Amino acid sequence: MQARMVTLGIVVASITRQPLDEESEPVLPEPRFYRALSIAGKPHGIYVYVFSEEGLQPESKLLYGYGYEQNRWVRQLVPLPDIIYDRCFFTEANQRTRCQRMLHFLSEKKPYLLLNGNLPAKLDVHDALRDDPLLAKHLPATTPYRSAEQVKKMTDRHLGGIVLKPSAGMQGRGILHIRRSPYRQATKVKGRTRQNGSFSMTFTNDNELEQWITSFINRSPYLIQPYLALSGEDGKPFDVRTLMQKDHAGKWSLTGVVVRTGQAGSLTSNLHGGGDALPAAPMLAAKFGQQNAERLLEQIHTISKQTAERLESKFGRFAELGLDYGIEPSGRIWLIEANSKPGRSSFRIANDLEAARLSIERPLLYARLLSRRLSPYFAANESTNGRHRLKRSDNQIRPFNVQEVHR
Repeated sequence: MQARMVTLGIVVASITRQPLDEESEPVLPEPRFYRALSIAGKPHGIYVYVFSEEGLQPESKLLYGYGYEQNRWVRQLVPLPDIIYDRCFFTEANQRTRCQRMLHFLSEKKPYLLLNGNLPAKLDVHDALRDDPLLAKHLPATTPYRSAEQVKKMTDRHLGGIVLKPSAGMQGRGILHIRRSPYRQATKVKGRTRQNGSFSMTFTNDNELEQWITSFINRSPYLIQPYLALSGEDGKPFDVRTLMQKDHAGKWSLTGVVVRTGQAGSLTSNLHGGGDALPAAPMLAAKFGQQNAERLLEQIHTISKQTAERLESKFGRFAELGLDYGIEPSGRIWLIEANSKPGRSSFRIANDLEAARLSIERPLLYARLLSRRLSPYFAANESTNGRHRLKRSDNQIRPFNVQEVHR
């Protein structure tokens, strides 16, 4: 018997289109990625479309989205999704509220499962990982920001300075490195604006420094960490990005590893800040030697799997996680960040075609696996046994939205 078609709806924060020009292409946040998912989904019996809150018409209970047809995105009436892939990057608070309202409405009309969960704020993630003895030694000391005076005191304590980063930030936006000069005659601040532009400033007056920090951070939640020397001899910062994904059987697998490098003197190495991506093995071998590079990659693989399992045990089921590592010149590995909405353009840029292929294919195969959990539940609930249909859609639902942990 032929397997039924699975509908995978990619929900995004917003889609821009010209309402008077139906022939124009919509402005999607990750068009290359969504196009690849749409094309790859068809051979697996998965219909992929992109939608946002604007596409729902509550009065008629219809949903409009964008399907990739004949090499272009076409706005059309789409079936309600079996699986929802959350790729929302909100820029406004009301976007999140509207999206949550829309998803609740959809769950009332048809049960669905979320492909991937969402991680909480960085400090909550840090605290969850810190309780694991294996992972704790790879986590930088992290403290919530409370005041500019606190920043000044911690900067005095760390010769290399401290890093201030948004608790819920991404792509390096709003990150700061604050460091005293050796003779404390001045304080150097460099970082990236909320628009991801780089800047550098010098303060000779502590009061002016504190006023500037207070103004820059405003009311945003921030974290403080010691500055880690994660640049190579060329002065370019670099990090190691791993992509952990569930495979067709629901087991965690390492999809790929790349090294991302930033511009000389920059604070970050992410691609949105002007960075580059290169194959990990040769890059690490050039920096640390072949034998050490192999050891580092093996450690990173072990830490990545442990991190994925730990986060899943704390925060519910995930389909994929992007993990960023820093490596000091001594070879010490630091787990810098975990991301539940990872990109995959690094693999394409690094010309890792196999990792790029798997990064598209694995979410689809996992979506197919999840859809098989929905089918028997629908059958049971649509019978005359008097049980109620599933109405919630969060990633904590049991028993069908269970958490896989494979050791």
